[in-house]
Amino acid sequence: MQADFSDYSDVLSKFLNYITNTAIISDYITDCGSCTQNLDEEFKEVATSYGRCIFTLGNTDEEEIRNVYAILNYIVAHNIEIHFTIAQGYASSNKYQDQVKGFNNRVVMVLIRHIERYLTKVGIDMGLDEKNTYTITVHNGQVNVANDNATITAVNNSGIDGATLTDLIQKVRTTAQGLPSDEAEIVSDSLETIEAEALSEHPKKGLLRTAIAGIKAIKGPVEFVAAVATLVQFLGGMI
Repeated sequence: MQADFSDYSDVLSKFLNYITNTAIISDYITDCGSCTQNLDEEFKEVATSYGRCIFTLGNTDEEEIRNVYAILNYIVAHNIEIHFTIAQGYASSNKYQDQVKGFNNRVVMVLIRHIERYLTKVGIDMGLDEKNTYTITVHNGQVNVANDNATITAVNNSGIDGATLTDLIQKVRTTAQGLPSDEAEIVSDSLETIEAEALSEHPKKGLLRTAIAGIKAIKGPVEFVAAVATLVQFLGGMI
């Protein structure tokens, strides 16, 4: 999300490689179906509109997931420099970096949010018994967790109550509304890291500490400070 426009293609390629090589995520995306859009025509229309057109992502969660994933793969496969072509419609600014950021916020982040919610649900389901090893499958967009012999396995060793964590993070997000845009972005990025690492099989404590330091440094309203303090206290055993 923070990639420089000049490095964007390489960073996006690494991001897609990670998704492809992470079975739990790639299976989820595959289960959402295949993109039915004519991407050749879609890209041509957006690229030649000089900022007047943007991509159609779909009307359902499944459509958004498969369409965004297909759009990103098309960019990499055709080595498209988005700041010269398709990103113009995603920002009012003429600066390349602003256009790339706008594209990330309105396209890439759609896919990330869906994956984040899915993994959070998996983490919550796994948290029912931290001693078990689970098989995780996806069918028709639903997450199925069972403790049979596994082809995909995961163990929740953190002892974190996923439902409580989600609730505390949401309280921080709610109380952060109204912060300046730069501070709000720090809060959002930090909370995403905290949620991902806290629910991870092997949480990286260094990342957690950095993310926590990021939100603690924000001098928001009293409600925000209190929500952050509660979240930090909840995570105390991990850090």
